[in-house]
Amino acid sequence: KKMGQSASGVVTDTTKGKFGPFAGQMFVGDQTFSTMMRVALEKVDGHYQGACFPFRSGFGSGSLSAHIDPSGAMFVGGTNRGWGSRGNKPYALDRIVWSGKLPFEVHTMSARKDGFELKFTQPVDETTVTNLESYKMSTYTYIFQSSYGSPEVDHTEPTITRAVVSDDGMAVRLYVDGLQRGHVHELHMDGVRNSDGLPLLHAQAYYTLNYIPE
Repeated sequence: KKMGQSASGVVTDTTKGKFGPFAGQMFVGDQTFSTMMRVALEKVDGHYQGACFPFRSGFGSGSLSAHIDPSGAMFVGGTNRGWGSRGNKPYALDRIVWSGKLPFEVHTMSARKDGFELKFTQPVDETTVTNLESYKMSTYTYIFQSSYGSPEVDHTEPTITRAVVSDDGMAVRLYVDGLQRGHVHELHMDGVRNSDGLPLLHAQAYYTLNYIPE
């Protein structure tokens, strides 16, 4: 229930930058939370997996379907018919366009055999991005069952032992003890700042680590 409760429409950004810095990534709606999430996938051992990030909230009704037109505008259709939503309207059609301003976000989160690599949209502040106090990681999974939903189960708290920034300041390698195959790895980055001292627009990431690279 952190990212959503009723995932809905999926759309891929094929505009080659007209919608912003996330070309090729996917966006997923959530009907209950009236939100759109961002998903960055990679292939590990022949299987797709990846990270989910918050993107936009506050839609007029429950986000149900989405489309990005050739001009780079996203249209999100919403309804709460037959199912409650956080949006306060019975139905809505919202339009999102990129302002042209580059947000400070985690662009991708990629699995490594001993941790993760984060790539950012802007150069980072080396002091904060290498400070282990800037991060908090936990893992959990869910019960796959016939009844509706599942609580988080099998919680663990991996230890981030080292953070190494890239030469260009656009990425950081997090070395982690205690990776858990088959678990969601929830990462909070509240202390990370860019080179201008600004925090991430969204400081949370959720990586489902079904496979750990060799």
